[in-house]
Parts: sequence; structure tokens; C-alpha cells
Amino acid sequence: MRWTDPKALRIWRSVDGGVASYTDEVLAGIAAEGFTGIWIFCILRDLMDSRVFPALNRPGAAERRAALQALIDRAARHGLVLYLYFNDPVGVKKDDPFWEAHPELKGVEKWGMWALCTSTPAVQAFFRDAVESAMNPLRNLGGVILITACEDLTHCWSKSPVRKGAPPPTCPRCVAREPADIILELIQTWAEVRAAHPTPFRILAWNWEWLYYYPDPQAEIATRLPDGVELLLGFEMGGEKEWNGRTIPIGEYALSYAGPGRQFVSTRAAVRALGTPVHAKIEVNNTHELCSVPNLPVLATLHARFAGMTAQQIAGFLGVWSMGSRFTLNTAALRLFLTDPDRFMDETAFLDALARAHFGLEETAGVIGAWRGFSDAYAHYPFAIQLLYYGVHNDAPARPLSLHYAGTPTGRSWQPDERGDDLSNALQAHHADVCTFTLDEVIAGYAAIRDGWEAALPAYEAALDAPAADPDHARHRAEELSVARMLAIQFRAIVNAYRFYRAQQRVMRAHGLTAPCDLPRDPALLALMREELENARRALPLVDADPRLGWHQDVNGYQYNGALIREKIAAMERELTGSAETPAAL
Repeated sequence: MRWTDPKALRIWRSVDGGVASYTDEVLAGIAAEGFTGIWIFCILRDLMDSRVFPALNRPGAAERRAALQALIDRAARHGLVLYLYFNDPVGVKKDDPFWEAHPELKGVEKWGMWALCTSTPAVQAFFRDAVESAMNPLRNLGGVILITACEDLTHCWSKSPVRKGAPPPTCPRCVAREPADIILELIQTWAEVRAAHPTPFRILAWNWEWLYYYPDPQAEIATRLPDGVELLLGFEMGGEKEWNGRTIPIGEYALSYAGPGRQFVSTRAAVRALGTPVHAKIEVNNTHELCSVPNLPVLATLHARFAGMTAQQIAGFLGVWSMGSRFTLNTAALRLFLTDPDRFMDETAFLDALARAHFGLEETAGVIGAWRGFSDAYAHYPFAIQLLYYGVHNDAPARPLSLHYAGTPTGRSWQPDERGDDLSNALQAHHADVCTFTLDEVIAGYAAIRDGWEAALPAYEAALDAPAADPDHARHRAEELSVARMLAIQFRAIVNAYRFYRAQQRVMRAHGLTAPCDLPRDPALLALMREELENARRALPLVDADPRLGWHQDVNGYQYNGALIREKIAAMERELTGSAETPAAL
């Protein structure tokens, strides 16, 4: 089966992601966009009725299973099936009374928890019992998506990236075993439960961070999966791109790179002769590269991704993880590609048809040129996981530039942390083998995106500012102009934030200052503040008119909006001029 076939696996999720969010209206919309499945985050302890360790059962499991069954039935009426995501067995808090009764089952320690050691027969029996009690009451479940490395503390090898310089686990039982054997043991349990189930479900084993233990293609795991288990592979993982005269690695969460990455290609090749169905984990709308807009209109890159998925003969995909779940130009592009995948392998034919269908345009050259320009510009993204996780790219439009330097860290970009002004954390290496950039390189990369985006934008505006008779076309034009214009402002804000930080550090060195401190009114600092103040003013009418802008789905809140930008403007005005101008007057 090809991923473009009508019944192929194409998984999406609602913006909220919870069971209650999947109303009939939401499900109908997901199906209309061409998706065939939805997914929900789950934990076994929320769903199980374990007879082995009843002390680990949580109240309300039967009610939660009933809610899932209702969702399965409701989704089926719209031609959709439900997939449950698991990363189990999760660790147990160190102060839980469970350990007083079972100290011999302790695995490794992390985050105030002990792992349940899956090398012990008792935990193996518990895990089988937990999976059975959670799954057996459910009927017509589409399947499960399994992460078996990284993420939560689960088995004793789960947080030991030995190939990235970490030590092996301290558990004396598990350190003597191959991590592949432990992972396969867990997947085998799911396979055995599935085989005995009244309505068997699919099992997707995700290769997320098997790289912790084995080099590409992780054949130690991928080629030894139980019969009937399917693979889910990160499409961009192991990729590389030429960047400013050097080759930089790409991980997941990239729309600045089309893929497929080396890890995907090599793992796909390793299992081809086995007939293992392979699915791609991709992002359609946005990624951690920048996810405070609903979509990144890099349609030439997105087309290259669809074409690459077709060339790799994948069977389906998971199209969204924890962000970017709105229906946008990008999901419309996916829906269009599905209608005639052979014809739309041609980029020009595809982009032309998309501009006509989504915007109602007869003359499409300007929009096609803009989409290609946006993709070319965005390819300059200085991709590094640490930068994605700790940079200022999502909140820059609301980030004030101040002569007071507190020296507090930026916080995590995917969490509602305090947004500090010390940006050095974004420049550090996430792991020893991950690319890092100097501050000058980060500025140069984002500046190249800014300049390329601003160069492509006028053609987009000229085409989409024109009135459209059809209300859907008019709405689509307004939505996409809003996003493209805001991105131009956002890229400028990102560059200004890093340039200001560089200037701050220069002034502090020159004057022997350390944080926290008040910086002198250096002309370069003041000039950057004035530039960013004007940039923030340009953002206000856009964010006031479009509540989608600034929303971060992972954070479940705004990284910027009208109120936050007004606070920024007022604070910067006070510093620059001493003005008593109030936010309400702006």
C-alpha cells in the first residue's frame, strides 16, 4: 500500500489533543482533510486493572477506557480509527509505598523515580498484565504507537544514550543485557496481546532514539521486530544540509529540510526485503524550528517531502506530533497531493494547482515564485536541537530589548518558562555529536531567512491582496497573508534579539560589568531598540486581527499576542524616552 492510497494510514490529532476534543465536527474536519486516523497520548497506569501489582492501578481506569471506546466508535462513523501512544512502563516515584513492598524491582533512578526493572520476571509479568487489562476491553482500536527509548523513564536503558557519551545504566541486571533485547521484549509483549485480542490492532514501533544504542540503521532492533509489527521512522532523522560552507546535521522537527534523512533511508532499506511496512513521522504545518504561527508556507519544501515519501514507497505517516494541528494551506496542500499523486510529483504542476484551488487564482506565477522564495530562505535555518529548544524564535515578537541585563536563562522554548535575557544556553551543544553555532553564525542564519523572506513577500502580497469572489478563497488569502507578513516581522525580531544580546555582551566586557547590571546608553544598543520598537508596532495590527498568531500548541498559550507586544512597546518606550505613554494608548 502507498501512503497516498485511500485507506493508507495517515494520522492526525486535534489542536487540544484530549479525548473530549474529538467532537463530531472535529472528526469530520480531520477526515475531510484526507486523514484516516487520530492519536491520543496514554499511560498504561491510567488504563490498566493490574492483578499483579494492584497498588499501581489508578482510580477511574474503567471510565477512561469507556471514554476511549466511545471515541473509537465516534471516529468510526467518520471513517477514522484511533491510535494510542504509549511509552511504558513508566517509572514510579521514589516515595511511593510500592517500593517498600518491592525494593528488589528497582531499576535505574532519574527525576525522583525508580524505573521498574523489566529484566525481572515480576515486572515482565506485570507489564503483560497491564497491557492486557488496558487493551482487552477495547474493540476496533486502530493501533498503538510505541516509543521504546528516550522520553520518559521506562526500562533501565531508556535514559542511557551511550552513543552520545552517556554511561550505561547502573542497574546490574540490565547493564549485562543488550538494549535491543530489552526493547524487543517490550514490543513482543504488545504483539502477543494483539495476537490474542478479539479485534487485533496494529503496532507501530517508532525508532525514536534507538540511535542511543546502535548506529544507523539500528538493524539490531528494526530487523528483529515481531511478526506483524510495523515501523514508524522519523523522516528527517540523520539528514544533512550544506550551510554556510559546511555540512550540518539535521534531526527531527525540520521544515527547513525536506528529507529523507540518512537514518530513514538506511532503515527503510534494511527492512525492505523483510516486507515490514514502513511509515514516516513528519510535520506538515510547523515544527520546533518555529511553531508560534499556524503554518510555515514553505510549499516547495513540503512538495519535496511528499515526493520523497512517495519515492521511498512508505505505507503511511504520522503527520503531527504535539504542535501544528490546525487546517491551513499546508494541510490543503497535502489533501491536494492525495488527489493525483502521480501528476503532482511535478512541482510546478502541483504548486500551480494549489494556488488555483486554495486561493482561486488564475495567474499563479507570483504565488509560486513566493513559495519557492520562502522555501529557499527558510533553508538557511541554523538547525541545532539546543537552539530549537532554548532559542528565542517563538517569543521574539513579545521579547523586550532592555538596557537592564538580568543574566537569567532563556528557558525552554516548548514550555511556559520565564523568558530570561541570557541567550547563551541556546548556543550550547545538546550532545557531543550535535552541531553547534557561534552567536555570529546564528545571527547570519536568521538574517539570511529574514532577507530572503522579505524579498519574496511582495509578490505574495500583490497576488493575495486582490479581492476574491468566493468567501473561502477570500478567507484563505487573508489567513496566508497574515502568516507570511507576521513571519517577516518575526524573523526580524529574532535577528534583533540575538544582535542585541551580542551588543550587550560587548558593552559589558568593555565596561567590566557582570549580571545583573544596567548598561550604559550605548548608541548601538539604542539603535537596535529603536529598530525593534518599530518592528513590534508593525506586528500589532496583525496579531490583533488574527488570534492564531503567537499561539504555541505545546505550551497551550501565547508566546506573543497584542497584550504582550503592547507591554513590550511600553517598556521599551519608557527606557528610550522616559515616556509615560500607556499600553492602552498604543
